[in-house]
Amino acid sequence: MHQIKAMNTLAPQVLSVDFELEDSISQMAKKTIAMIPGDSAAAIIAFSMGGMVAMEIARQAPQRISKLALLNSNFHADLADRRAARHQHLEQVASMGMEHVIRQFYLERYLHQPSLRTEELIINMATELGPACFKAQIEALSTRQESSKTLEDFHKPALILGGNQDSLCPPEVQTSMHQMIEGSELVMLENCGHFSMLEKPHDVNNALRNWYLKD
Repeated sequence: MHQIKAMNTLAPQVLSVDFELEDSISQMAKKTIAMIPGDSAAAIIAFSMGGMVAMEIARQAPQRISKLALLNSNFHADLADRRAARHQHLEQVASMGMEHVIRQFYLERYLHQPSLRTEELIINMATELGPACFKAQIEALSTRQESSKTLEDFHKPALILGGNQDSLCPPEVQTSMHQMIEGSELVMLENCGHFSMLEKPHDVNNALRNWYLKD
């Protein structure tokens, strides 16, 4: 991933956390905390659902975060209509396959400027993770907490980054999170949908570099 390569030139150690069968945001947060060496604090970069995990870390163990970057994320609890749609998609995965469901219901909302290469990358990631991971993540998203109070209580350097054409985590949500975290920086990318790090990798890297190096 573009961001891991970029951060490897800046940070002494870069760790990527993979979630597979963890079916709650709390479990995902505990797994992440356990990967932070010793009792140290880490600079956390978190995308989409990962941002929800980062907010849960801020709720459970704020001392383990030195600074926080939330990319295309959302502080709200799940909405009933999205919960119902995702569970329907899970049933369709069983009957039609993961690739069909991703193509039919997700790609259009993931990207503002689709490209064959980017679409294939997303589909390959989804199919490699498989239905069991899809089911676990649906359950985690469905049971997540609302995090506005957590963000208001967070008083460390923070970057909020989003895409102006992101319909899943829209600009108004990014603006709200920016307003909740006092002193945070807001970066909104034009002609960019939900997968900002794939559509605008250089802009995302520049924003992360500035955030990481800023005292």
